[in-house]
Amino acid sequence: MVGNKRPQISVVIATRNRPLDAVRAVTSVLKLDYPSFELSVIDQSDSAETSEALRLHRNDSRLTIIGSSAVGLAAARNLGCRSTEAPLIAFTDDDCEVTEGWLDRTAEAFLRNPRVGVVYGNVQAARYDRTAGLVPAYRVGRLHTVWRVEDKTEVEGIGACMALRRDLWRSIGGFDELLGTGAPFGSGEDVDLTVRALMANWAVCEDPAITVLHHGFRPWESAPKLIAGYMYGLGAVYAKMLRIAGLRAVQPTVALAWRWLASKPVVDLNHVPGRRMRLISFVNGYRAGLSVGLDGHGRSIPARAAQTEIISTIVK
Repeated sequence: MVGNKRPQISVVIATRNRPLDAVRAVTSVLKLDYPSFELSVIDQSDSAETSEALRLHRNDSRLTIIGSSAVGLAAARNLGCRSTEAPLIAFTDDDCEVTEGWLDRTAEAFLRNPRVGVVYGNVQAARYDRTAGLVPAYRVGRLHTVWRVEDKTEVEGIGACMALRRDLWRSIGGFDELLGTGAPFGSGEDVDLTVRALMANWAVCEDPAITVLHHGFRPWESAPKLIAGYMYGLGAVYAKMLRIAGLRAVQPTVALAWRWLASKPVVDLNHVPGRRMRLISFVNGYRAGLSVGLDGHGRSIPARAAQTEIISTIVK
C-alpha cells in the first residue's frame, strides 16, 4: 500500500431478483481483509427474497441492505453513493465475485495519483461451457491512465469492476439515470460517467491488478438482445458526447468506427457479433441520444422534463 494509508471504501452492489447471485457476491466482498470498508446492497427486487437470503450476514456490521422501489442500475448506484461519506466508492455486480486484494489494489490505484477519478479493472469470465453461450468479460492489457476525452477509447472498462472518488461523483452530478440496465437506454452508464469525468478534468485509469469474476452466463439465444441493448446505449452515450464535447468527440468516434470496421469488440463475447446488427442498434441509440434533453452536468433529462437548451461544456 502506497504510504501505508488505508482510505475508507464503500462497496456498492445493485441487485434485482437474484438472491443466490447476491449472496455469492456479498460473501466474496465480506471475505476481504481490507481494514476500512462498508458494503451497501441496493435491493430493487420485487420481493423480500433477496434480503431474506442475505440474513446469513445479518451480524456483520459492515453490511447495509437498502431496499429501493426504483428500477435501474444507474439509479441504484447513485443511491449507494448518497448513502455513504466514504471518499472512495467501488462497484461490482450481483453476478460477480471479487478476488483477494480487490480493495487493496483499488485503493493503491487512487493513491498513486490524486487526479485519478475513475478506476477500472479486469472482468474475468468464470469457467463455463463456451459451446452453450457467453459470459461477457473485459481484460485490461496494461496499467494505463488517460486525461483527455479524445483518448476515451483507450480506456474501455466496464462497471462490473469500477471505482470512483466521491468528489468526482458529486462534482459531475452522479450517474445518468436514463442509462444502464433497467433504464430507457439500457446500458452505457459507465461509459458516460467516464466521458463526463474526462470532460471535468479528472483522469481515468485501468489497472490489470484489479479483478472480479463474472458468472453472468447468457445462452446463445439471448445474445442478440443483450448485444443490441449494449450497442443502443453506447450509441446514446456517443451522441451525448458529441453534444457535450463538440469537436473533441470526433477522435474517439473515429476510433470506435475503425474498431467496428477492422477489429472485434473490446468486450469478450465468445464470438464476433454481426456488424450490421451492431450498427443498426448503435445508430438507433445515437438518434435517441441526440433527441434527449441534457442538464448542466450532461445528464439526460426525462422527456417530461426535457429542455431545449443543449450544453456545450462541463465546468468542474
